[in-house]
Amino acid sequence: MGGLWLQKCQKKRGAVLAGGIILTVAALLVCKYAAFFTAAMQSLLRRFSISVSLQSPNFLLPVGISFFTLQAVSYLVDVYKQKLSAERNFLFYFLYMSFFPSVTSGPICRAGALLPQFRQKHMVTYSQVKHACLRMLRGYFLKLVIANRISPWVTLLYAAPEKYAGLPVWSAVVLYAFEIYTDFAGYTDIALGAAELFGFRLPENFDMPYLSRSMREFWRRWHISFSTWLRDYIYIPLGGSRCSKLRKYGNVLVTFTVSGFWHGASWNFVLWGMLHGIYQVFGGILAPLRARVCAALHLSPKGKLHIFLSTLFTFGLADFAWIFFRAESVSKALRIVKSLFYSAHTSFLSLVSAQFANGIAGFALVVGCLVLMAVLEMVQYSRGPLYPKWLQLHGVLQWLSVFVLLWVVLVCGVYGPGYSAQSFIYAKF
Repeated sequence: MGGLWLQKCQKKRGAVLAGGIILTVAALLVCKYAAFFTAAMQSLLRRFSISVSLQSPNFLLPVGISFFTLQAVSYLVDVYKQKLSAERNFLFYFLYMSFFPSVTSGPICRAGALLPQFRQKHMVTYSQVKHACLRMLRGYFLKLVIANRISPWVTLLYAAPEKYAGLPVWSAVVLYAFEIYTDFAGYTDIALGAAELFGFRLPENFDMPYLSRSMREFWRRWHISFSTWLRDYIYIPLGGSRCSKLRKYGNVLVTFTVSGFWHGASWNFVLWGMLHGIYQVFGGILAPLRARVCAALHLSPKGKLHIFLSTLFTFGLADFAWIFFRAESVSKALRIVKSLFYSAHTSFLSLVSAQFANGIAGFALVVGCLVLMAVLEMVQYSRGPLYPKWLQLHGVLQWLSVFVLLWVVLVCGVYGPGYSAQSFIYAKF
């Protein structure tokens, strides 16, 4: 309705756009953030010695509200900027907002890319079906074999960091970076593969983010549909980089703070977003100094040592920020950080044997899968996508690799009635 009004009216279009965005975002704020704002208000009143008992209403959070809210906002803005015409068919618009492969966890689709596909006649070829099934199988491998095995271990150690301080907590912190990646990238592969089975193309959401050499590059490769949404609908409207450096850095901080708050109604998410903003601000400020240091040390930006060190440093920064993302509060995140710097003298191998899924063998399986994934991504990073090349392999090699991967998922995957299946991490956002 808002899009049609924007297209019809010639005057006060800005007011119509603002009203549409406010109404759209208001539903998200009420459903998802009512308890957060209530607690913040109550805390503020207590500082002024005002004792008031405030109760926030309990709402049933609609599935995927954070994702389809962003899609609705981008639709309104694009109609306002006349990048596309308002959709007159309500069923098509409703399908765009609730398209089943992406509604719960993304990727965040743009109306200009998805709506025209609903009017096209789709003829799905055998090669498309084969590619889609392979992609879904890869997604199930990432989710069931890697992410679901890591999840209970991370949950155990994050719940009592003082008890397992030292190497066990270090392992949980490092493995969580791969848990959230394999969980979210696995979902994305399943979603894109399911859409491709019906002839639809959704935007890519990941591009080997842990091979990034800077935090700026990391955000070009991680949750791409969300990072580009932030760029187009928050960062650029604030002024982007076409302003003074001080304002530019302020725009970066605001954008990433919004990013953190979008993920959850908790200060730890806000701090996570601010950390990424601070990383980028300091990265920009220190860029000339880094260049002089590299020149003094005769480190070529394209040299293998420089690439390795910058990639490792970027991963370390991202992994440190994940602590605040995974912990339930800022205080618990700080407990995790503190536990990294002393040891509780817990036998790491004994703990793995007793608590990791399938013990030492399960831990070795996860490490082996992560090493294989890293090797394949590095090959893909240097030589291009592997999927088209795989489709050109000899038929026997194709089917052999499919059956091996399927066997690994069925035998080594963590799922079924005997296991409390882990939901996808981003489904709660």
